[in-house]
Amino acid sequence: MMKRLMMCGGLLLSLAACGGGGGGGGGSGIDPRLARLDVYEAQKLRVLGDPGAGVMGMPVTTAEDVPVGGAMTFAGSGTMRVETGAEPVVIFGDARLSVDFDNGDAAGAIENTFGTNANGDVMDYNGTIALQSDGPGQNMALDYQGTLNSSGRALTFDGTMRGVFLGNPVRALTAGDLEAGIDDNGVMRSGTLIVTMEVEETQNP
Repeated sequence: MMKRLMMCGGLLLSLAACGGGGGGGGGSGIDPRLARLDVYEAQKLRVLGDPGAGVMGMPVTTAEDVPVGGAMTFAGSGTMRVETGAEPVVIFGDARLSVDFDNGDAAGAIENTFGTNANGDVMDYNGTIALQSDGPGQNMALDYQGTLNSSGRALTFDGTMRGVFLGNPVRALTAGDLEAGIDDNGVMRSGTLIVTMEVEETQNP
């Protein structure tokens, strides 16, 4: 099972400090992105577990339980980390993927993104990262491509994640590229991209 990125604590503190700024909670002083991070983290705990805390994640789906027909829609989160030399850029967003086992393809996106910049400030990012696969199955190749923009900075993602179904029967999907190459305003950076999603809807064949 791919190693979980331990990066949310610093961003949570940053969001708490910035209160309602940058697309936050307006007059309430509470940034609604905090609630989204809580939902993301709760889902990651259910799906991936936390071995250090003795919490078991979902087992890898056996070959017999990988669907051969029908369709499933998965929903959850995407996490992108870009190494910039000092302070990494960390971005979160809503992830969704529709898998059609009859047609043998999958399509979705990571959108509604927000996170830090190289200075550690928290802001919203514009843009979408498209997700696509021509062969959904265990150890599937899930291509990703798209550009996220914020304050004159353009981060372009273009690569392939490896994904696995979890649970018997299938209850979740996780995929990641731990050696991603990311274009940061024309400069290539190393980084990671991980999605964690649970079944939202199932259509039987």
